[in-house]
Amino acid sequence: MSPRPPDGRSACELVAALSAEHFNERALALAELVRRGPPSTVALVAALPTAGGELRARIAQGLAEIADPSTADAFAAMLGDADEQVRARGAQGLVRIGDARAVDALLQTIDDYPDILREPDTLSTDGLTDLGPSVLPRVVPLLKAPGLMTRARAFLVLRRIFPRLDGGGDWQSLWVEFGRYLPAAEQLQRDAAADRWIAWAERQAC
Repeated sequence: MSPRPPDGRSACELVAALSAEHFNERALALAELVRRGPPSTVALVAALPTAGGELRARIAQGLAEIADPSTADAFAAMLGDADEQVRARGAQGLVRIGDARAVDALLQTIDDYPDILREPDTLSTDGLTDLGPSVLPRVVPLLKAPGLMTRARAFLVLRRIFPRLDGGGDWQSLWVEFGRYLPAAEQLQRDAAADRWIAWAERQAC
């Protein structure tokens, strides 16, 4: 098979192609923008304010995948977007550039843009898991969050990070000792167990 010839379109033309009717055209345009890296970011950022719907989400995805540090403030602004995918991509972008606002952004967007194939996973549960043990003191308090799915996602992150702790002990034994926390349990029971996990996470941070 012959190699694909170079794409001679400008960044602005590629951004416009993100609205193409056919999926393959949209996917190829996005892939080319990401392949070019930071030179694509000016066109993507310029298009974001007036873009709507799926186009807005694709632009946000492109920016997050490129992860140009110069777009840090654009990522932060995305956190207030009406579209949950844009918010999630904003958090993802802040993580990928190592911005100090990343953990707050991931916690804020932990319920945004669920992965329909990996429910209850979201981009932000993945991001928090990737950051590892250092985020546990921030994540574990969400075991007492009002929303069931927020609690479930916090518990998911805790369980995934736990094996990476030095001297963390046996998960099953600790889970029983701390009151058998379940996100859907009766509130008094789950909050009592959550308090023990919160105290444990604080000790881990010392």
